[in-house]
Amino acid sequence: MFARIKDVLYRHRRKFYIVGVLFGGSALLKRYVEYKLINWYNTQTKEIYDRQKKKQHYENLQKTINATILNLSKSLKEVILRDLDTDALLQAIKEQPQYKQTIWGQLKNVSFSRTISVVYVSALAVSALEVQLMLLGGYTFSDRLCKEDSSKQPISTHLQEKYLAAIHYFIEQGLPKLLDVITRATNNIVKGLPLTHVLTLGQLEGILKEIHLSLRKEINSSLSDEPCSLEPWSSYIMSVPLSPDCESTEERILYNMLIETCDILDSEDFSELYDNLIQVGINHLLDRISEFYPVSSSVDAKSNWIDKVEDTNSKNSENIGSNMIDKSSKCDKSSSGSFQSTMVVAKIIPVLSGLVHAALSPTPLQLLNELMINDKLVALGANVYEAFSSPDM
Repeated sequence: MFARIKDVLYRHRRKFYIVGVLFGGSALLKRYVEYKLINWYNTQTKEIYDRQKKKQHYENLQKTINATILNLSKSLKEVILRDLDTDALLQAIKEQPQYKQTIWGQLKNVSFSRTISVVYVSALAVSALEVQLMLLGGYTFSDRLCKEDSSKQPISTHLQEKYLAAIHYFIEQGLPKLLDVITRATNNIVKGLPLTHVLTLGQLEGILKEIHLSLRKEINSSLSDEPCSLEPWSSYIMSVPLSPDCESTEERILYNMLIETCDILDSEDFSELYDNLIQVGINHLLDRISEFYPVSSSVDAKSNWIDKVEDTNSKNSENIGSNMIDKSSKCDKSSSGSFQSTMVVAKIIPVLSGLVHAALSPTPLQLLNELMINDKLVALGANVYEAFSSPDM
């Protein structure tokens, strides 16, 4: 019997070998497939977790940026009100009535400068902070992913504070320098505009855009009394970073971060974004100004229309109205019949002067909030964050 079994096994040995190989291979293949599936599942789970964590970090960072911008609005407003002061001019009108006409001309220049400065300052603050904090957020997120790598220097809290110190430079030095350039450009455009001249909303828009074009060097400024060219945007945000003398890794990282920030701020993409924000800002202010244009054939000169801009500016508005009512009444009567949406320059001045309070207010639907949710700004911030949050960056 055993001989017969042995004979059967011997005669069918190849079949048994083949069957054994098939079963063994199937078992090995099954284990390999299971191993691969487990690895794939773990990889996918980790990627989903990392994406979710990155998304949450980005959303929290965006909230931090918006809160920082709104908290900074008070400082921006204080600098504009200090460097473009209308209260001193209004007081000078009371104390020196014999020079009323000259002082009103200065008040006109300051009011137009305030308006265009509010747009430029708001756009630069919003866009620069978006770039700075997204770049820093990308660095910190990448640092978290690579914290197990001992060869990578971590982004310390001290380094983050030194990087964010650029905000103080913008408020203390960059912003006054920017306002000075804007004031010179504005004076060159509006210095010949009579106080009794009647402006439609479209003509006012043309003046604001002409100032913008002169700052962009897109119109001939050879007749200008003073140069009004803008420097690279990075020069208003931070001082030029110097290469560190020491070999400190932390100082080298900080230097690289500052250089990369300057490169972004001076790039073509940032310039296009900033120009878009300027257009959005001008259109926003024109919408606000249009609320003060008369819609009927007669306008009550004693109405408190300027209070709509800012309650605290009402006292200045009453002074403006009482001093200029005699000069502007004839223009109002002659123009209101045919052009109901016109105002004399003298009446536009208090509106322009008061816009700074509402525009730089942290309340919803104001200029800062409208700029913060701009799609192109959000897209640029997302691109910066994505570029610097990669572990192999």
